[in-house]
Amino acid sequence: TKADAWRNLWTISLHKIFAAIAMGIALLRMLPKRPFLLTVAYSFAFAISSPIGVGIGIAIDATAEGHVADWIYAISMGLACGVFIYVAINHLIAKGFKPQAKLYFDTPFFKFVAVLLGVGVIAVVMIWD
Repeated sequence: TKADAWRNLWTISLHKIFAAIAMGIALLRMLPKRPFLLTVAYSFAFAISSPIGVGIGIAIDATAEGHVADWIYAISMGLACGVFIYVAINHLIAKGFKPQAKLYFDTPFFKFVAVLLGVGVIAVVMIWD
């Protein structure tokens, strides 16, 4: 319903505000000489990204029908899942793993291909969701 959509939007917005504050604090701790206003700008852009995405999603959902809507949903969920997988692998898991020797596949090209394949697989799987 319309009321549920607004409640979800406010819930997401409130969550993102606190996440943006935490991100700003982390940025300032990692790089203390970073200009404060630049950190605020980054945090603000991060905070409004999800509410804007929700608005775009609502607009697409209201205008798309049939197979087009299914494909848009599958592709956007694939991208979202691909981003989570990329962050998990490259920024969380990889921090604790340092290879002892240079690896052939440890290049930006192969990382991009892996993320692209992950996004593609999730997009195809989401067709049946």
